Amino acid sequence: MFLRIRGGDAFVKMVRDILENAAKVIIGIRALAQYGKMRLSKNLTLGEVTKSATAIKYGISNKPSGDHLSNLIQIANKVFQPLRDHFGKPIAVSSGYRSEALNDLIGGASGSQHSKGEALDLDADVFGGLENWEIFEFIKNNLEFDQLIWEFGDDENPDWVHVSYKSENNRGEMLKAFRDHKKVKYARL
Repeated sequence: MFLRIRGGDAFVKMVRDILENAAKVIIGIRALAQYGKMRLSKNLTLGEVTKSATAIKYGISNKPSGDHLSNLIQIANKVFQPLRDHFGKPIAVSSGYRSEALNDLIGGASGSQHSKGEALDLDADVFGGLENWEIFEFIKNNLEFDQLIWEFGDDENPDWVHVSYKSENNRGEMLKAFRDHKKVKYARL
């Protein structure tokens, strides 16, 4: 539609443009506020798997692509939620999705499944009432997974549990991480 603008009408058009732009900004802010609240599963939000103090500190985007988001939904529903439902207790995600830039900054493995939205590091110690070895054993004995890692700790309890899941061709690989002269190594279980 074409409007004929005369002297005073220019001011009206300018105000209308300002209000339209303000509305777009408000819609964008609302979308960002809802972004972190998006549920990947009944008990896991996108904000929980993407929050990173390091990304915030260095101004790095940690927003997953569409494919990565799809992978996060898969691991949330195939691993995290069955685990959460079984134990009926909160389980913390200490590390979830990592953008390539964030993964590089923290020295993560190249090709990390965290950067594909296929991996979560779980830590029962954050909320208590559950031990990390229980998480490891439940996943090992009851769920499909690509990789399950007993991360450091001792022979009775890992410091956290790394688990990955792919939509197909999961390897069911189990490893134990340990340090040998300050170098991280993995042994097959």
